[in-house]
Amino acid sequence: MHFEKKDGVNPQYAYGEFDPVPYDMRKNNSSELFTIWFASNLTVGDFAIGFIPVLLGLSIQMALFSMILGSIMGSLLVGFMSKTGTLTGLPQMILGRRAFGKHFGIFMTGLQWLNTLGWLTVNLILASFAFSLAFHIPYYEISILAMAVVIFLISNSGRKAISYFEKTMSLVLGILFIFIVANATFHAGELYAYKPMYYGFGVAFGITLATSFSYLMSWGPYAADYSRYNKTRNSFIYTFSGGLLATVWAEIAGLLVAIMSLNPSGNPAGDLSSVLGSYGVIGLSAIFLGGIAADAINLYSNSISLKSTGLNLRRIYTVATGIIIATVLSIILYTRFYSFYEDFLFLLDYWITPWLGIMIADFFIVNKNNAFNFKSIPGFNVSGIFSYFMALAISIPFMDPGIIYEGVISKLYLGGVDISYYISFILALLLYPLMRKIINRFNIHIHAE
Repeated sequence: MHFEKKDGVNPQYAYGEFDPVPYDMRKNNSSELFTIWFASNLTVGDFAIGFIPVLLGLSIQMALFSMILGSIMGSLLVGFMSKTGTLTGLPQMILGRRAFGKHFGIFMTGLQWLNTLGWLTVNLILASFAFSLAFHIPYYEISILAMAVVIFLISNSGRKAISYFEKTMSLVLGILFIFIVANATFHAGELYAYKPMYYGFGVAFGITLATSFSYLMSWGPYAADYSRYNKTRNSFIYTFSGGLLATVWAEIAGLLVAIMSLNPSGNPAGDLSSVLGSYGVIGLSAIFLGGIAADAINLYSNSISLKSTGLNLRRIYTVATGIIIATVLSIILYTRFYSFYEDFLFLLDYWITPWLGIMIADFFIVNKNNAFNFKSIPGFNVSGIFSYFMALAISIPFMDPGIIYEGVISKLYLGGVDISYYISFILALLLYPLMRKIINRFNIHIHAE
């Protein structure tokens, strides 16, 4: 999928500030995508997921299996989305407008802005916990403000600065997490003493699988924001492998620390510090540096999403808006973090997975090798919108966020395990090409402006 070029950019593809990066100007080696996704996933969020199977009483074997399987599934989706960026040179949410239409695409971009804002808040809280413990800061609010300033400065410096920062963090965080896991090998007694309540498949397995999948999958609406500057070769494999290796490694570290703490408190930073003892500051450094690495990307894509809605603002203002709101939310929510984190992950799946299904179908099934032409995009793409809401509606009985609703099928037949996101993804992936075929087969002309 290449663009014809005239003076760098073909005007028919241009879309305000978000012009496609011309193919002959995408000189970045795709190997940098490995370090971008490695550093941004070798972080406190993945580490915290490792605590979930222990808190639920899942066996070590089933915990590892569920986390690895969920991470593989999530990495595959992010890899495909990364490929769309190298094919077109456009940001991720701008690309969604072909499948959903210009106007409805703005609505989806608004959801992505909320998504990035939520993750920005999650990682800011976790990084602040670790920073406070490492430097004995009595008030979390001070740590939240300090982390927010650092994240703002990195994200506002731009994509190239973020790439260099993530490359450095890949090395630093890699060493720190190796130390954390290596330290666990000297405490094999606690691992053998661990007494799980559940040894096989069940509710605990399903929840662990879902949270692991949720974390990695949620990067999907970001991916093209970074790959659009890269060559097409191997962009999928670098994105897939970087995210997968880091996530699994961090989750294993979290799992080991949760077991070694004997009684996980729900504060991963605190448990890590107590387990490492005199070396606690090393582990805590990994936590807050990892939080910064993840949030540098969260905030940058948050600013892109805000601008993609059509707001004519300079980047510094969109970046400032995101970090200010996240800082306020962090100060309000840090006292009940774990409840917020688990509920946030489950609710997150509902809008993203059918969106990803339609995006993959649009780029790799329906419109493969076709150029991206904004002039041919209607205000509303009925095929994409219908497929999206149909997939979402059918998945409702399988939902069980545990907050305001329990799906009939999930409650009666699945023991409360929520599998709606897998169903909505598969249905959206199948429905979108089918709707396009029906419209073309019967020569139905829908131009919803």
